Amino acid sequence: MKVGFGGDGERELGRSPLVGLLLATDATRPRSIPAALRTAAQLPIDAKDFTGRELETALAYDGKRRVLLVGLGDPKKVTPETLRRAAAAVVRRARQMRIDRCAVVVAPGSVEPADAGRSIGEGLELGNYVFHGQKTDAPPARVRDVAVHFSGSPAQRRAFRAGLVQGSAVGQAQCFARDLGNQPANVATPRYLVAQARKVARGGRVKLKVVATAELRRRGFGGVLGVARGSAEPAFFLELEWRPKRSRRSICLIGKGITFDTGGISLKPPQGMEEMKFDMCGAAAVLATFHAIVALQPRVHVWGLVPCAENMPGGRAIKPGDVLKTYGGQTVEVTNTDAEGRLVLADALGRAQELAPDFAVDLATLTGACVVALGHRASGLFCNHAELTDKLRRAGDEAGERLWPLPLWDDYVEEMRSTVADLKNSGTRYGGAATAAAFLRKFAGELAWAHLDIAGTAWDTPRNELYEGGATGVGVRMLVRLLESLE
Repeated sequence: MKVGFGGDGERELGRSPLVGLLLATDATRPRSIPAALRTAAQLPIDAKDFTGRELETALAYDGKRRVLLVGLGDPKKVTPETLRRAAAAVVRRARQMRIDRCAVVVAPGSVEPADAGRSIGEGLELGNYVFHGQKTDAPPARVRDVAVHFSGSPAQRRAFRAGLVQGSAVGQAQCFARDLGNQPANVATPRYLVAQARKVARGGRVKLKVVATAELRRRGFGGVLGVARGSAEPAFFLELEWRPKRSRRSICLIGKGITFDTGGISLKPPQGMEEMKFDMCGAAAVLATFHAIVALQPRVHVWGLVPCAENMPGGRAIKPGDVLKTYGGQTVEVTNTDAEGRLVLADALGRAQELAPDFAVDLATLTGACVVALGHRASGLFCNHAELTDKLRRAGDEAGERLWPLPLWDDYVEEMRSTVADLKNSGTRYGGAATAAAFLRKFAGELAWAHLDIAGTAWDTPRNELYEGGATGVGVRMLVRLLESLE
């Protein structure tokens, strides 16, 4: 979709089949509405069909043109998330009406112009998202062209326009992550993730190294190879790198890439197992963040590590009681083959230690326990570094992807002491999200590191203007904000 800045002029509005007016409760007055739209917009306002309540909508007609009023609520309480969802509401309505070109009009408010533009750009891309998959019918309509109009001073318009460009790029990247997550597992195999990483790296701005089976064995990636043993699909370990000419800080982003998780020998129940195609949403978020990096070019040195494997039962699959040697040398007794994500992340964290970044962050759909704890409203945050905790929470709040800190105490590791290896890969049934994070901490070493458990936010979240179901692409907006804080 092409998202363009229409300035504050009204001439272009007459050429748009649908115009979305984003109005706060104090802006539903004639002088705040462009003259070209005033008559049509005033009708639902006068009839009390539209009051400006947050995300309230009303549709009016002006000849062949539709005018969609979208409420922003109390002007003092408007947030970037309000603008993000309001913009998504406009483009979603355009899609439903099979209109491929529309305009959005918003006035300056309590949100800084740059943040307002960014949120609207993100919302437009997310609201236009549709995953058609392998359906054989005609694909649903999408909006091809949006002009966004913003009034204000020249400086405000410049800031808004810059934010709009950024937001559109980040929204496109998040939609890329959603596409990866929504693909069925017979399409999105480990080899498919390799192909997608090559697309991201095309052009040479991002360096990519693909570590395949022979090299995985030679270098000792025992966790990744162990998880993949029961599958006909080969395992891979992806290493991406963005290195600008000037950067002050460095970070390593790690994404769990289990393209399907049966649980292995510790087989999951059949109900809902089809959702285990989403077990690579951490990998999708990291690859999509590099997609955004190519467009935004942050002044931060960024590595991306993505262990890719399929967890299947079979004659060669790891068994409960087997011992694996992970990258870096630590050994793990596998007491539950369905606790496979922490095994591939153990390898990735061992590799991250060699890179010695200032910070490391992993994203993984790791535990159902985190869904029980936080539901689908926030991701779990486990972190061993105060500055990184603060930066992540701030980035999550700014991006509308909330994180909630959970304990990372050494006590939890005691449940995973093994008599035949350094650790077991599973503790008791209680505190599962915390014990998983404590396990990972043993492989993070001295890294300033955070683990984000996105099991409750990567898919099956409450539906709203931004999400219609399926993969959410969670983490992309937050990670881009985090990178900006490191510039």
